[in-house]
Amino acid sequence: ANTALANTALANTALANAALANTALPATAACSPVPRKGDGDPRTCSAFARILRGDLPADVLDDDGELFSFVDINPASTLHYLVIPKRFIQDASMLEPGDAQLVRRMEAKARDLVRASVGEAFDERELALGFHWPPWYSVPWLHLHAIYPRSKMKRRYKYTPITFRSPLWVIARLDADGRRRHG
Repeated sequence: ANTALANTALANTALANAALANTALPATAACSPVPRKGDGDPRTCSAFARILRGDLPADVLDDDGELFSFVDINPASTLHYLVIPKRFIQDASMLEPGDAQLVRRMEAKARDLVRASVGEAFDERELALGFHWPPWYSVPWLHLHAIYPRSKMKRRYKYTPITFRSPLWVIARLDADGRRRHG
């Protein structure tokens, strides 16, 4: 009984520390060995939670404490980067009006990473930035895609105006939601 009590206390401490640090929660036994959509709690079991914990490998581009950026494992073009917040948000539809600055920071980070990779040949028209809008996403964790060059994009059916929303569209929606809430 004392061991169970001690384990519960340790687990609660870990959960509290994770919540205070605004990071992904620790792994749980409820996760399957291979991440799948709908597998347990996405805060602990999604591929991105596992990458943030170091349980899954990733080609990490940047970690600034708030945003974590890495290369997509199934690239849609020559460059395909993902920028995620370390704080769990399920998807772009779950953002609140106060999250507009987060979206702006994600967009700036993505743009800077691609621009740094491409160099002087960077062409703004070739950059595709967007969030898959529910239910058209594969990982339940907010993530911004940065795809370059657009002209060499594969699987275009995944990146349509209905399924793939630009940061500007998301920000406009958040601003409109804020105006409706505050009259």
